[in-house]
Amino acid sequence: MSRKRARTGKAPREFGAPSVDDAPTQGIGDPSSAALSHRGRPPCSSVPTLTTLCSRVFADNFVRLRNSSNERVWAALAGHLKSLPEALLPRLLADLVRVCPTFLTHEFLVTYFFHGPTLALTSDLPGVQTHTIRAVDRCPDLRDLELSGFAKIPDTAFASILPRLPALRRLVLRGCLLVGAKTLAAAAASCPQLQIINLNYTTVTPLALQPLLLACPRIEVLKLAGISNWTDATFAKMFCRDLDLPNLRSLKLCRLSISEVSLNALLPLCPNLRRLDISFTGVRHPFLGSYAGPLPDIEKLSLTSTPVSNADLARLLPRLSNLKSLALGALGASPRSIASIDSSMTLTDDVLLKLVPILQSYTALENLSLVGNIKLGTTATALTRLITAVGRNCKWLNLSGLPALRSHHLAGLPGAPPARLESLILNNTGINDDAAPFLSACPELARLEVAETKMTSDGLFLVLDGCPKIHTLGLRSCRGVRVGDRRRFFEAWEEHRAGS
Repeated sequence: MSRKRARTGKAPREFGAPSVDDAPTQGIGDPSSAALSHRGRPPCSSVPTLTTLCSRVFADNFVRLRNSSNERVWAALAGHLKSLPEALLPRLLADLVRVCPTFLTHEFLVTYFFHGPTLALTSDLPGVQTHTIRAVDRCPDLRDLELSGFAKIPDTAFASILPRLPALRRLVLRGCLLVGAKTLAAAAASCPQLQIINLNYTTVTPLALQPLLLACPRIEVLKLAGISNWTDATFAKMFCRDLDLPNLRSLKLCRLSISEVSLNALLPLCPNLRRLDISFTGVRHPFLGSYAGPLPDIEKLSLTSTPVSNADLARLLPRLSNLKSLALGALGASPRSIASIDSSMTLTDDVLLKLVPILQSYTALENLSLVGNIKLGTTATALTRLITAVGRNCKWLNLSGLPALRSHHLAGLPGAPPARLESLILNNTGINDDAAPFLSACPELARLEVAETKMTSDGLFLVLDGCPKIHTLGLRSCRGVRVGDRRRFFEAWEEHRAGS
């Protein structure tokens, strides 16, 4: 992790792989969210509930109400806040964070939101300090606790609150850089019902993690991304005779300096594993070679920026017939750098042609990422066949960072039945307006990203005409679109239609 990341506590973006929150990223390198255009609120299939609408309205008017010179108004509102049902508190807090995070002081948060079963605080709230974290122990009924991005708050502060939270089921400490042995020891001693643990970008060691895994047999989700000094040698200290993870279903090990030595020792302990992220690691032979356990029924697998060979990939994928999500981004790239997109890439058109029948056999496949494999697209058939046989049947497809991808490769999108695609990411590719007829044949498309491509406003107008569900466009550095329109493209489209 860079020094800059260490100071800010922000997790580095992973191109083509799930983010720290397991959501797809916007593209390759810098996210295209720098120039996202939105069509208001995304369309929904149902009317928001009354409580949702009330929460939004209150948040939108909170600053005006808080600064009211009429003290009786605020006194009445304060009474209502204290009497809110606990189930509504997370929603209201989220809306307030969205609208006015700087107005949420320590005193306000502790007074009105430190009760109930759920609490989520992030470093986006400047009012949260060490004493705010220590005050969390006033919430003995907490079952779901998220404290994210607090890079400067010490390990002792997090450790001090856990003895008072025996009912915890979910604990997220993502990006709390100083969380380590003391916090884990407190959790192991006091929180035996934990089921979800997120320790991404902390300073936890494998040896410190062992007591927690032994004390919490119900763990279903374990996230350990981006922790420095995790190597095969340190990982080995975690294993002992009694360690068993029969309920573990989701395991995130990305950005760890480990190989299949550690992975193959851990996986036999997780017979019910369904989701595995080993992106940006040194794993070369997942589930192969020295692996001796039964093959888990994997549904989600991320191999982005790993040195898995083409031969091993062809041996592994046919054994994972129930995959729903697969990330094969930047295969062969160094796992140590998100910028290492160079001649070391190993996925070629010839290899992809051999993989297409395997991917086509995955009847449940919904998400596919091939981001950053720069050797793809040099021939006319591989990407075309992939998109026709596999891509159009997915809901989420990421083909960013393929400079040889051209508009004609998308010719397989139209057809019957219509393409299922809801999110299509084509940033940093060679497409132009010739792609518009193919893209407009995707009636379910809700998100389209074409950052740094040759598409123009005219082509994108045609796409919007044919895709009524699109609510998000990524247009960063899209030179065919005026800079002033990149964040307001839906308004520009409406103006174009009105003038036609």
